[in-house]
Amino acid sequence: MRSKFPEVSIIIPNWNGKHLLKKCLSSIGKQTYRDFEILVIDNGSVDGSQNFIKKNFAQVNLIELKNNIGFASAVNLGIKICTGNYMVLINNDTKVDKNCIKYLVSAAKKNKSAGMIAAKILQLDKPKLIDSAGDYIDAVGHANNLGYGEEDGMEFEKGKYVFLVSGGGCLIKRKVFESIGFFDPDYFAYMEDVDFSFRAQLYGYKAFFEPKAVIYHKHKATSSKYPAFTEYLQYRNMTMTIIKDFPIALFLRDLNWLKIILVNINTIRYLAGIGYLKEALKAELFVLFNLFNLLKKRKQIQSDIKVPVEYILENIRPKKLTFFGFLGKGI
Repeated sequence: MRSKFPEVSIIIPNWNGKHLLKKCLSSIGKQTYRDFEILVIDNGSVDGSQNFIKKNFAQVNLIELKNNIGFASAVNLGIKICTGNYMVLINNDTKVDKNCIKYLVSAAKKNKSAGMIAAKILQLDKPKLIDSAGDYIDAVGHANNLGYGEEDGMEFEKGKYVFLVSGGGCLIKRKVFESIGFFDPDYFAYMEDVDFSFRAQLYGYKAFFEPKAVIYHKHKATSSKYPAFTEYLQYRNMTMTIIKDFPIALFLRDLNWLKIILVNINTIRYLAGIGYLKEALKAELFVLFNLFNLLKKRKQIQSDIKVPVEYILENIRPKKLTFFGFLGKGI
């Protein structure tokens, strides 16, 4: 019965991104692959985004919200109402190569064990440089983009399995959401894709990097406008991910539990040093007041693990702490 629906649902959260939408939506309209629908979930924009879309992109299914419910909840809403078997998540601050969706779908069909496909994301302003070739997380909870800032070349021309995908440019199969649930709305924004990818891996859904699927991304087009809020969310959400998703064996390996504590202390020091002590303390208090709920989520996540813990350990980058590192950037 689902055959009459588009195979792919492209979901784009938007918040006051009118100046970004023309480039993004125009590039999607030029895709060589055509069996898709576009959903823009507008988080209560006040910059005219809604009217701009209605006037210029009538093919877009625009969902207008009264308030900003966050990136994670906006994506969840799109997933719940879309019809595709493949959900493609794209940031509004991107330009999508004309063959991107075609290659994402092709990779999804070829790689049966992969529940998620990561696009090759290049920097919009410096298109020869990598923004993300899949993502990774280390043993103290730091997540980052593979290849960030490196020149695109042979190293990034071969498909491979990675641990995490970026919510700003990826394909996720419907069955993954049906199996493990949606993005955690408590994240609001930042690292919700890290948490989701980690949970998917715990339940046996791998991630594959498809280098032919190219997206150009304007790095920090939104977050740079709200640095204090961004620092708060990134620190808070990193801690939540550690509590929820890290298996006991990961805490015990190489004294990672001690490293996590030291990095936590040093992060507060670092944020205080750049003027964000209030945000650091606010993040700590959020975790403290929500610890019971986080531990409840952890119990459910850890009880449903489908893969050997050794697989997870092999895919987490080790973290070496140094005295000079502590004197520098704390996170």
